[in-house]
Amino acid sequence: MKRALVIIASLAAVVAAAGPLDARLTFSQDGGKTWWGDCPTVVSGAVVRVRAAYTIADSWERRDVICASIMAAEKFASYTKKLPHGGYMQRDRVYWKTSRENGAYIWNLDVGGLAVGTHMFMLEIGYWRQDANGKSCERIADSQPFYLRVTSAK
Repeated sequence: MKRALVIIASLAAVVAAAGPLDARLTFSQDGGKTWWGDCPTVVSGAVVRVRAAYTIADSWERRDVICASIMAAEKFASYTKKLPHGGYMQRDRVYWKTSRENGAYIWNLDVGGLAVGTHMFMLEIGYWRQDANGKSCERIADSQPFYLRVTSAK
């Protein structure tokens, strides 16, 4: 019994550490036929599919929408917006979804324009809690860095 309580307490600590929003990244270099958890090495100008599957572990019933984007300090071919503070962002064509269900975002990340080397990108995914009157009152977000290594085309 004591051992079972220790295991349950450990699992609860892991869930609590994950926070209210858990986003998991996977990558595909074959158009989405296979997905890998490791950040890929790609040739210059390649398109990598990036999937962010998310789970909302929040018990609040009233939520607005999930929004997600990929950002980088350097300009890359598939960016959709230059950020005012510097950097570039790529949003999904439909960049927000209802937060009442779990799901995933998928981007076609074109690394054209990036120099040979390792580049850091940042996934940001979040939602807004609502107060009793339906007004947004708190933003819950998860940001995760990921790295792509770009090599020269042979």
